[in-house]
Amino acid sequence: MTNGASKYSTVNIFYMDLPEYGSFPFRVKIEQARQLLYSFGAFHPSSLQGDSIMLNGITRRTILRASCVFICLQSIGLQAEAESALEMKCIKTAPLVEALAPGDSAEEDAFCGIDFTNTSTAICPKTWSTSPGALIYDLTTTAWEGRKSDYEKAICQVGGHARDEARRELAIFKNSMNGRETSGTFAPASLLYYHMSRLLQTRIQVPVAVMAQFPVSAYRQRVVGPGLNYSDSKRLTMLHAGWQEMDKALSNPPAYSHSREIISTDGESLWGVLLLESGHRYGPEVNGTRKSGWGDGQNRDFQQTAPFLALRTDLPLSQAIVSGLKQARADTAMAKALPETISPAQVAWWMHEITEIVILDTILRQQDRIGNIDYQWRWLWTEGKALHQSPSKPDASTATKLQVSVLNDNDAGVRSSYANYARRTGMLDSWHHMDPGLYRRITSLAADFEQSGPIAQAVRQNYRLSAGEASGIVQRGIEVGTQLRERCLAGALRFDLSVSSVLQPQAAIEETTDC
Repeated sequence: MTNGASKYSTVNIFYMDLPEYGSFPFRVKIEQARQLLYSFGAFHPSSLQGDSIMLNGITRRTILRASCVFICLQSIGLQAEAESALEMKCIKTAPLVEALAPGDSAEEDAFCGIDFTNTSTAICPKTWSTSPGALIYDLTTTAWEGRKSDYEKAICQVGGHARDEARRELAIFKNSMNGRETSGTFAPASLLYYHMSRLLQTRIQVPVAVMAQFPVSAYRQRVVGPGLNYSDSKRLTMLHAGWQEMDKALSNPPAYSHSREIISTDGESLWGVLLLESGHRYGPEVNGTRKSGWGDGQNRDFQQTAPFLALRTDLPLSQAIVSGLKQARADTAMAKALPETISPAQVAWWMHEITEIVILDTILRQQDRIGNIDYQWRWLWTEGKALHQSPSKPDASTATKLQVSVLNDNDAGVRSSYANYARRTGMLDSWHHMDPGLYRRITSLAADFEQSGPIAQAVRQNYRLSAGEASGIVQRGIEVGTQLRERCLAGALRFDLSVSSVLQPQAAIEETTDC
């Protein structure tokens, strides 16, 4: 047992030192066990003070006795529950825009306000998909309120359905993971997608993200240990490899080969990002058929979707949509995914979103986009030039119900070792339609990057990137701006994807824009 300096120290959490397993904290209720504890000589006979005990002077003999006491406590059924001091340090990365929207700022505050010392805040290891992470739950108003340890032991192992027993999901924690046998994830990518999407004012939804740090030892005990246990099956081979890599990294942070990506500079904390995901997964209509397999194949399949084909059709918007649908439906799987009732406005909305996806994924070196595009149903309408949206039907008579895309899964980006499939398969080539506002914003970003302006400096300084990773973002941003400017100068771009044109493509107006 270990404790403070005095001969008698009052505690209600103490440590059992077991030679094979190290030191573990236990909260012990010792009612009805006074004589048992005294008989082993580990405690002073007058040490019982409510739910607390006083420890005798610590000796090796006491440690051995304490181990036996723990075994006996188990045998008589007294409660001994493992606890770990898991606390979070939240870091809000400065945005690339002058000021965050109120909704984004409120979400950041909510993430940073999560209290891991609260007995109704539980954390579970991710037990599905291919990369390790953690889910954070609010247990208030449920049967598990005030019982986070019980919840974590009994419920975390059921995986994604653990949220069914909680009041709500507070956040997902994602850290970088790039072992030889693991899938690839890179936490700074989630932050950069968030900030870059706000800078470009995208219509596509990208989750708010903040940086978070947890003590290495506590996270290893509370999350990684259970993650190793729950993922130990043949069907979760890659996920289990991820948890093994996590355990390796946190057991000896200074020796870990990728420590820069997951360990704080002082070596004491694991770092990653907090975010929340929402929406439902698209089928072939947006993600493509994926029939050509992972990698280049499915990224080329993505370019055979109706909105992508329409984007590359040099006709007025409404005619380009008809052509895109006809070409896409030549594939049997795609024909099933595109009902005859699909509206031109929906295809036009997707066209605009695809331009945003391709621009973001090219600049931020995305390796795993296809199959990871989600959606939410929203009512959309305009008042003046302002776009409004709502999950419920508004009073506005002109509102249109559409699927609005969400990019939840962005963490396989930015890292120098990742494949840039958008760039590699030429997704930016041969566009004929674009929103004039997006064009101006991307060319402005490219100009900042060329001049090593404030946005370029922020990319280099604020996201824990290597010099090569930051320079790659800057260079690719310049390339995207240059390619689109060349299309504009050649007269190949129709600027007809403004909000009003997208919602009423049959009346789309082609705007003039200074290239």
